[in-house]
Amino acid sequence: MLGPEGRAILDFERGWWRLGGAKDRLVEAALGLTADAYYERLLALLDDPDADAYDPLTLRRVRSMIESVETEEVVGL
Repeated sequence: MLGPEGRAILDFERGWWRLGGAKDRLVEAALGLTADAYYERLLALLDDPDADAYDPLTLRRVRSMIESVETEEVVGL
């Protein structure tokens, strides 16, 4: 079951850029998490079916960003 923190993380990830400012500072101000803790929890949500049901588009975007970074590392870009 997706809890309030998971929903808050997905809600934040969906539109953090509209807040203006550095993401790590916004994470701490909005969620009270360090950037490391935020990303750790966000990545854990990728494997959570309840999170996927709650916000499939955001999770698809995060997965796509991860895959593009991994591809760039393999290709050497």
